[in-house]
Parts: sequence; structure tokens; C-alpha cells
Amino acid sequence: MSLPPTRFPVLTVPRRRAWLRLTLSGVALAACAIGIGPRLAHAQAAPTLVEAVQLPAWVERHGDRRAAQPGISLRDGDKAQTARQARMLLRLPDRSQVKLGEATELVIEAMSVKRHGVAQPQEIQSALRLVTGVFRYATDISSKLAGHQRQLNLKLATATVGIRGTDFWSMTDADHDAVCVFEGKVAVQRDSGPDIALEKPGAFWVVFTGQPETPAGQATPDQLAKFIAQAELAPGSGVLVQGGRWRAVLGLLPTAGQAGALRDRLVEAGYPAEVMGKDGRFEVRINQFATEQDARSVVDRLSQQTELGVQGARVALAAG
Repeated sequence: MSLPPTRFPVLTVPRRRAWLRLTLSGVALAACAIGIGPRLAHAQAAPTLVEAVQLPAWVERHGDRRAAQPGISLRDGDKAQTARQARMLLRLPDRSQVKLGEATELVIEAMSVKRHGVAQPQEIQSALRLVTGVFRYATDISSKLAGHQRQLNLKLATATVGIRGTDFWSMTDADHDAVCVFEGKVAVQRDSGPDIALEKPGAFWVVFTGQPETPAGQATPDQLAKFIAQAELAPGSGVLVQGGRWRAVLGLLPTAGQAGALRDRLVEAGYPAEVMGKDGRFEVRINQFATEQDARSVVDRLSQQTELGVQGARVALAAG
């Protein structure tokens, strides 16, 4: 949809001096706009990008849920959700990464970028809520070098984690909340007492539902390895990436209605299928798989779920 043309008021200036004052004022405003004059910081909403998905997974906006796929932008109020054995990789506006483990729900409550001027460091402010599951945050090296500042708060069931540029892991479920720092610092904020500072690599805090809170400790190497693995994409297990060249073809049907029904069942199950016309029939496919094995794993998985109605599924390489 195109925007209507901007309408400027017509000014009648009878005197040359008045015209000159208005002209100089306009020049000053233009100078500020292009960065010659004083730079004024302003905050604006900024989207978060879905960069990779290990299927099945969804994104939800205003109660409307659809299958997640690379390239989708998330904004304030959106929810990202993964199923069992699934993962999702999000890219924040400053290029920092958020990795979601299996059976995870994350709500983006607010995300904004405050810009101080052209080619100047940015200030990223965000409020995220981990409803359940596993979360890992890592600052991007290019963001660090550019001097971007960030104020990120992650809400858990019983606490809020305040981050100022770091690499950390967190999780929440019905039984407990936990936080572990890999690099940098975080402050765990609790209503019941003072903030808990985690400032050394491997510093670990956990609280169990209905049990007294214990002091923060140090995670073991085995625990650290487990935490890291919980949020990592598993290659060959149904991973989609932007520009992925492999596809899963899940049906070639005679009518658009039949193809649309199959697509809708797959989307509801967390698989971003689409319909393409082909030689008078209609092909149902999922694009952007990272590798042939990623596509094949989904073909094998969906072929076994007879309730979806996938038949004659195959793997194909997209045209270059």
C-alpha cells in the first residue's frame, strides 16, 4: 500500500526580511536532519528477525499463530514458540543472538533502538518474558566493536534478569528458575531480597518452587556443556536458514483445495508449507532447508504422521 503524498502548506511572505528568516530556519532544520547540527536521540520500535528454525515451531501475533520460518520479523507483543526437539535462532536489532531451546515460549514485550545520530552507537532497550523453556543470549562481536549499548531485561517466573552486554543461559518451568553466566555480568532481581550478582564465567543461580532460596554457586563443566547444548540447533534435524537451497516436497495434488488443506494441516503443526502450481497440479513444499539431510529428516518424520496426509514426499534441490 502506497502512502498518500505529503501536503505542504503554501506560505505567503510579503517582505523579503521575513522570507529570509524563514529560509534560514529551514536550512537549520535541514542541517540537523542530515547531522550537521545538534544530534537529538530518539527511540523507535525495532523488529527482531527469525534467522533460523529447527522445526516444528511457531510465531504468534494477536492470537494468530503460524509456522515459523527464517525471515519473519517479530515486533512488540509477538510470541516465539518451539515444540519438543525444536529450536529457534533470533537476531536482535543490534545483531545480538537469542537462542531458544525445545518446548520454549518467549514473548517480546518491548524492543526499541535509540539512535543518537548517523554512524553513532545505538542504545538497544528490550523487555523479554520467558514463559517456559530454555533461553540463551549472546552479544554480537560487531555490536561490541561499534560501541552499541544495551539494556535488556528478561522476566522469568520468579525473577527478572538484567543484562548489560554478556553471554548467558537461562531457563524456567513449573519447578524452578535458573541462570548461568558464560561471559560478562548479569543481575538477578528478586522481590524477596537484594539483587544477586553473577559476575564470573560459570556463575550459577537456581531457585526451586516452594523451597528456600540458596546462594549462587558455580556450574560444573558437565553442567555448562549441558546448558549450551540445550539451545543449539542440531544440524540435519530439520533446520531452516535464510537462503537454504533444499526443499521438502510433501504432496502433488490435483486441485488447489486439496493442496491448501494439506498446507493448512502442516502449518498448524508448525511446518511452514506453501502451495505452488506445477504442470496443472499443485505442489505442497517447505523451502529453505540448510542441507539435504535437514530436508530428508522432515520428509521422513511427516511421512510417518499419517493424520497429516503426506504422501509421496521427496527431497529436492532448489534451482540456482
